[in-house]
Amino acid sequence: SPSHHPNTTSRDISNMDAIREKYNTEAGNAKAAIPERFLKLDALLSANPPDVAALSAQFAITDVAAAADNSTVGALMSTTTSELFFATSAMSVLETWLKLCVPAIEDGNNFGVGIVMEAAKMCSDARGELEKLQASVPDYYKERGAAYAAIAPKTTTSTTESTSKADDKSTKDGTLEATAKEGASSSSETKTTGGTASPDQISHVVALDVMWYLKLYAACDRVRSLYAAVCDFLEKNEEKIQAPKGERGGGMSMY
Repeated sequence: SPSHHPNTTSRDISNMDAIREKYNTEAGNAKAAIPERFLKLDALLSANPPDVAALSAQFAITDVAAAADNSTVGALMSTTTSELFFATSAMSVLETWLKLCVPAIEDGNNFGVGIVMEAAKMCSDARGELEKLQASVPDYYKERGAAYAAIAPKTTTSTTESTSKADDKSTKDGTLEATAKEGASSSSETKTTGGTASPDQISHVVALDVMWYLKLYAACDRVRSLYAAVCDFLEKNEEKIQAPKGERGGGMSMY
């Protein structure tokens, strides 16, 4: 018969307590950080309301060679990527923490448990949405790179080689000797010529920049909305999350 280890159960409980405490701390940190992230994002979005006509004028290409990238879209890309990473991580931590807040399943008095599970689902749905946004962000560079390649100035290098021959006469031991010398030289020339881009191809690059600026702005706006919705739900249901079955009904507090 298998040997019995009396300390196994207590050790497992201790390990789970450590795991719960880890998520309790991380969730507390995430909740504390979100309001400040929200305010910074809100300030950024409020200061830069998107205007399609203004963006089209700002991104208009007058010098194709100088349009290899768009620093305005690049800056918003950096902000969006950073915010999506933080938000996805925060929602994942909060989701796990909330699931660990669920007490042992018992008959009756499960309303508070339902609230906790609803909060966990809200975080899970938010995380899934954010992950999809995160995955689509690099497509900007792929799409713009292909569009710009069609209008970019073309650089060509041509190499010219030449060979020269000469006779060298000298006297050796009173005898006139002739030796032939041969030399080779090469020169290269690099030319940069403007592409044969049509107005529509140039407009395509501009339209991509405008579209992606709007997409990135919308992604940041969505993150801002999720921050507000999740934090509001957690705050309003703080007591139920702390004690899903009442004051003595389990749960896990970070407050």
